This record gives sequence, C-alpha cells and structure tokens, in this order.
Amino acid sequence: MRCQSCDSRNTRVTCTDHSETFSKRYCRCLDCGFKFRTIERYEHYRRGPKKGGKLTDTQGSRNGFSVLTEQNILDIRKLKREGKTNFAISVIYGINRGHVSRIVNRKVWTHI
Repeated sequence: MRCQSCDSRNTRVTCTDHSETFSKRYCRCLDCGFKFRTIERYEHYRRGPKKGGKLTDTQGSRNGFSVLTEQNILDIRKLKREGKTNFAISVIYGINRGHVSRIVNRKVWTHI
C-alpha cells in the first residue's frame, strides 16, 4: 500500500478488523510515520439458487457439476445400510467421505 501522505510504499499493516462485509486495515508509513486506514469491501458470490428456492433443471445429475447419478445415490445408501464405512464408499465413488455422510443423512440429494 502507498502512504497517503508521502506516497511511499514502505508501509506496514499494524491492525486489521474484520466484519461480514468489509475489513479495515490500520497502516503506518515507516518513512514519515503517518497513520492511515484502508477499507476492503467484500462481495460474496453465491453459485446456484438461493436457499429454500426451487431447483428446476439443475437438480441431481442434470446439474453440470454433478459427479454422481441418481442410481449412485441409491447404491451409496444401500452400501451404508449393509455396514460399509463412509471412507470405503468414498474410495469406490471418488468423492469426499463427508459428502457420503451428507448423502446418507439426506442433507444433499434430498429429492431421491
């Protein structure tokens, strides 16, 4: 960052305050001793429909980012009922074991 007083690049951040929408950075110029503050605003990008919204054409395997099919979901739930561990199932399908847990507990893929 440049000093707002002497335009020097020799500055240090002394303190940072974070909130949900912005961060304040308190800085000090090492050349002239001037103290200044910068504010960085955040824009949160959310992919997909809003929570509670309807899923129409992007549900399940019709979603372009989907790795699994509806049949895979049924097979995962069946394997879990048969006593397989989340890790063993995740190795079979090449997904994260936490995602297996969310599938089995019907947190995701709830339409099946």
